[in-house]
Amino acid sequence: MASSYDFFITGDHEAAKALVASSLTEQGYSIASTPAGGFVISRGSVAGTVLWGAMAGKKFHMRFDVEFFADDQGRTVARLNRGLASGMLKGGAIGASKTANGFQNIAHELGKTLTGAGVLASTLEN
Repeated sequence: MASSYDFFITGDHEAAKALVASSLTEQGYSIASTPAGGFVISRGSVAGTVLWGAMAGKKFHMRFDVEFFADDQGRTVARLNRGLASGMLKGGAIGASKTANGFQNIAHELGKTLTGAGVLASTLEN
């Protein structure tokens, strides 16, 4: 299972970031900017997840990071990262599975959005 995905995006860097942000908010994630210009994305309730663990249902808390940088061809790279231990700490094996599935869903939907916009050059699973 991938711990990160790199999305190689053609076109304007700021437009790429805006498109990524739009896809993530459409998927129900809140976005906070990082000092390095990336995003911390999350959804669900930390308190509910601590209290109920994996049984928090749709309120199960998930948090991922998105970093942006340029590759050697000048394309924008959006790197979607997940913390491998975070799901396990919040909900045991079921929480880890929910986090892994959520991560895969984000990557899939982001790929669809970027492909639909005609800006996805390639994807690399790490």
